[in-house]
Amino acid sequence: MTSGSDSNLWRRFEHDPRDPAYAGMRASDRDRAVVHDVLAEAYAEGRLDREELDERTATIDRAKSYADLVPPIRDLTVDATRLFGRTPRADLERKAQAYYREKLGEAFMGLFVPNLICWVIWVASGLGFPWPLFVLIPTGANFARVAASKASIVEQRIERLERREAKELEPEKPKPPKPAAPDSAGSDQPETSDSAGPLLSENRQEPEET
Repeated sequence: MTSGSDSNLWRRFEHDPRDPAYAGMRASDRDRAVVHDVLAEAYAEGRLDREELDERTATIDRAKSYADLVPPIRDLTVDATRLFGRTPRADLERKAQAYYREKLGEAFMGLFVPNLICWVIWVASGLGFPWPLFVLIPTGANFARVAASKASIVEQRIERLERREAKELEPEKPKPPKPAAPDSAGSDQPETSDSAGPLLSENRQEPEET
């Protein structure tokens, strides 16, 4: 609840307590019970000690508005501190419904067009074995699947829109500073060997006296 299923956690509230639009609205016993569940799970997992649990439980018992529900669980959930999207959920639902209608239309066209062509060919060729059934069965099954999955498709679309909006609202992370360029002054000059002089002097032969 407090890690992998945070998106489901916020839906257990009557209204999302992170939404500034509901910050001043009175919280219900049901909303406070959701926070109590989060605290109890965190205590069972060892992320809160008994004193912290009692302190936060008392805070929630005194909570009046939705804005009071988030601070006690701010460090126990992944996205409690994220910037809340400005798009109302009703607008997201309308977008998700439009997305579902688009997918349903695509499934219908995938059923209607190829089957129409196949059955016309079947009739024009003198009937016989109804081979267009091999096209009708999978395309019909796909249309039935989309039609029966309206609720899950809409909900998944809303979740995707919320994640996309939250990502867009996140502040940009500062870029790490570029490493300073090494000082190349004098480094382009080749180093001279101090031993070159003695080597040259040793190899130089003195002329013999006559």
